Amino acid sequence: MRFRRRVKLFPGVTLNFSKTGISTAVGVPGASVNFNKQGTFLNTGLPGTGIYDRKRIGGQKKSNQSN
Repeated sequence: MRFRRRVKLFPGVTLNFSKTGISTAVGVPGASVNFNKQGTFLNTGLPGTGIYDRKRIGGQKKSNQSN
């Protein structure tokens, strides 16, 4: 089961609550920056088309090291 709740704080700023944690998105339609416990992401897209891209721009990357 999935859970998500979005709260618009003011234009351009959204607080997102989910089962895995809380994140904040700042931006305009077509471009936003998302801050969460996995890092910082840049989200870009063409509104209304479903075409989008998401890139990590900061934060921790999960390590796949074996010792």
